[in-house]
Amino acid sequence: MIISSAIERRYKLSSNEFYKDYVELGKPVIISGVIINWNGFDKWSLKYLKNLSPSLNIYAKKFSDNKIEICSLTMERYIELIENYEQDPQNNTRPPYCHDLPLFSLIPSLVKDAQPFPYDYLPEWYWHKWWRYCQFFLGSSNSVTPLHFDCLLTNNIFFQIVGRKQFTILLPEDAKYCYRKGWRWFLVNPENPDLNKYPEYKNARPIQFIVNPGDILYMPPGTLHHVRSLDMSISFNIDWHTPKSSLNGLAAITKGMPIQNLYYNFLLAMGLVLKLPPQIIFKFYKSYLNYVS
Repeated sequence: MIISSAIERRYKLSSNEFYKDYVELGKPVIISGVIINWNGFDKWSLKYLKNLSPSLNIYAKKFSDNKIEICSLTMERYIELIENYEQDPQNNTRPPYCHDLPLFSLIPSLVKDAQPFPYDYLPEWYWHKWWRYCQFFLGSSNSVTPLHFDCLLTNNIFFQIVGRKQFTILLPEDAKYCYRKGWRWFLVNPENPDLNKYPEYKNARPIQFIVNPGDILYMPPGTLHHVRSLDMSISFNIDWHTPKSSLNGLAAITKGMPIQNLYYNFLLAMGLVLKLPPQIIFKFYKSYLNYVS
């Protein structure tokens, strides 16, 4: 089937343009020219992370058709597995994928590397200790996250630091063609769709593109995305609401959203709509970062 590569790319997009032209319209966009100015953009690597915290216990995931298996290992051991695989992928098993790790909270010194951070791309409510909302993705080439959308129906801003990733996305209106499994996962593999098994997918309009080192990707709430690492990759994202999307997230309870998700959307609506400060909300919201992971 035909896959479109049509996604807008903008250089040093202002926060006003970002909101007016993309967030408010529900349009994805790739932004360049921002990350390359960070203090630590040139420093981040496998070796850098291993030297910072070799004994840090982290978790990684193995995705299969029926389940997600989680394993625990040290940062040093995990990076050794990635290095071995990259040197000889034919004779080494691909490591599990370190997916949704709150690395800024685990290694606080990394925060200074991500300065000057474009926090004005986020609602002001998130500016206080913005790094607490970040989840990291660290893995070898050919690490894959199957097709899904973000579980709170949040906006997603994604920062690619090392390596390239290939995204295949579908806008929310095409979810009905992708054969949902549970709340947020889908059975179709958009890289190789089985149209005999999933014939409705022929009506979908997937968009495939590469996110390069130094790119920022924005995806609107409910965007389906399938992600493949083309290289060893380091990246992180922030799931975030606007007042409008937090209320839409609450309304999604009528469409099958799990009750636990409703709780976290309620907390964010209390902050964004009713203006409760993040210092009050975060101690209750913090468990979401573990819940996602």
